[in-house]
Amino acid sequence: MEHIHSIIITKKENKFLNYYDERWKMYLFPNLKGNNIDEIKDKYDTDNVRLLFDKIHDKYSVSHDEIRTYHHYFYEIDKDIKGEYFTLDELLNKPKVKENNSDIIEFIREYYGI
Repeated sequence: MEHIHSIIITKKENKFLNYYDERWKMYLFPNLKGNNIDEIKDKYDTDNVRLLFDKIHDKYSVSHDEIRTYHHYFYEIDKDIKGEYFTLDELLNKPKVKENNSDIIEFIREYYGI
């Protein structure tokens, strides 16, 4: 069974919007369960949303203590959103982010060629 999530990418130059998630106690890219572009447009009040790529991969789920198959869709939003922006290297320098989210960061790094 695939677990489907949409990862939302908003950039300012070479920095990416992240938020601090209290449950995970780390920074994450904005995300939504499922893959519904209309839901993304509504949530961010913009039509400037485009699908960049998607990845299917297996990953250990800390909260479920098992390997799960995830299908991540990566969307870019062209809108100035207030929040905290980090380079990918800054994110990877945070130990918990590196441990739990390095796969997502590497997918984004590969796509942008950085």
